[in-house]
Amino acid sequence: MKKFLLRLFLFLLPIFLTFAAIEVFYRLVPNNYVVKNQQLNRNKNRIEVLLFGDSHCLYGLNPKYFSKPTFNLSNVSQTIFFDQLLFEKNIPQLPRLKQVVFCIEYTNLSQVDDTGDDPWRKFYYQRFMGLQVPTISVFDPRQYSLALVQNFVRFKKILYRYLQEGTIVDCDASGWGTNYKKQNRTDPNKVAQERALVQEDGLMDFTLNKNRIQAIINRCKEEKLQILIVSMPQTQVYGRYLNPKKLLAIQKACFEFQQKNLGTAYYLNLFNDARFSDDDFYDADHLNDVGATKCSRIVNENLSAMEKTLQ
Repeated sequence: MKKFLLRLFLFLLPIFLTFAAIEVFYRLVPNNYVVKNQQLNRNKNRIEVLLFGDSHCLYGLNPKYFSKPTFNLSNVSQTIFFDQLLFEKNIPQLPRLKQVVFCIEYTNLSQVDDTGDDPWRKFYYQRFMGLQVPTISVFDPRQYSLALVQNFVRFKKILYRYLQEGTIVDCDASGWGTNYKKQNRTDPNKVAQERALVQEDGLMDFTLNKNRIQAIINRCKEEKLQILIVSMPQTQVYGRYLNPKKLLAIQKACFEFQQKNLGTAYYLNLFNDARFSDDDFYDADHLNDVGATKCSRIVNENLSAMEKTLQ
């Protein structure tokens, strides 16, 4: 029996050591969530504009080109569910905040909770950004061990990148995504159809997420904040593969937020804006660094115009 237990221990030891190493890696190596939370807290007494959204906002709006101290709190695949949680958590600790920007995309008004990347990302929001996430069960072991959150294949990719680049962080100190460079762009014509098919959920019910946005707007009214809802630019070829009925319904819903909340909510539709060409995009639906500069200046101009309405 002792020999059996010894052999079992020796067999399991490498597995336990590997598991422990993965756990240590995830906890100690900075990622986007860690950096954003740290930088937001570090600059909480000076931030006047806060940006929310998914990867379109992460890579498309660079705080460097805003006239007021701005921070980009968006992230890859960030849903309106997490936008609201982040908004509610951070608003009380930003005394100089005046305006917020929410990017509403083709995918996020219809997204159902705990789908897409949410089942693993929610543990990152809880662990690294201090959110209380209602969809995490107290019985889920992943909230106690990050090594259980993603599979080993995913870990190997992350580890390989870290060994090659020395970091897995994709954003700068202002929260803007830095790794979608124009020189590395992909021809949108080659990827547009595939991206549109992957992102289509076939859903047209926006009730849940519209209610969340309205709740955010109501809080903005209480805090005397202005909110700008933005439909970010997309390539024309990408737009051709989307459901036109759903796209129109999304843009109509965004415009209704402005109509129902005059003086607080404004809508800026850049989806098919003629000022953007394919050269401004990293792929079919994300701006590159050059396009982000252009888009950031446009959004900043609109924020400045909004502020004048209060004067």
